[in-house]
Amino acid sequence: MHVLQNIAVKADSKDEAFSTVKSYLETNMGEHGYDNWYDWFVTGGGRWNPNPDSQYNDNDQSLTISYDEDPQKFLETVETSITYRVEEFNRYRQYFNDKHIDLDSYFSSYDGHMKFDFSLYELSKMIDMIQGKWDYNTYIFDSTHDSTNVKYMLEDIDKGNKNWYIIPVDFHF
Repeated sequence: MHVLQNIAVKADSKDEAFSTVKSYLETNMGEHGYDNWYDWFVTGGGRWNPNPDSQYNDNDQSLTISYDEDPQKFLETVETSITYRVEEFNRYRQYFNDKHIDLDSYFSSYDGHMKFDFSLYELSKMIDMIQGKWDYNTYIFDSTHDSTNVKYMLEDIDKGNKNWYIIPVDFHF
């Protein structure tokens, strides 16, 4: 499966931002990676890049967004990403509620042996999201602060630091 995520990074130039994100993702991928949720990626948007010649060009920076160059587009991208994350959370919540699982009886019947099923999958995904775990549901990730919470990036921007970039990345998981 594929998902597009926006990776925010603080850097001195578009080139530095792009290479920093690639390096960060490569370092965190694989056996000792950031929760091992992705197995490969394409910086620059991958299949979401509207230019067919650039869809799998891992060096295409045409979709990189600079706060300094276009603060409105930057902030709209952040807001859209958060909106998608909230929608995903609410979708999990609805799926879980529709199952009508009585958690009291579910856990009171636990006898120390694992129940290997997906009946609590949606609940686990909601907990992951509430705890700020970075995975395919995040939509935006602040690689400078290593956080799914954009609060730190936005505070830095409010302090006058305008050298923030968003790099779209196509992740496979």
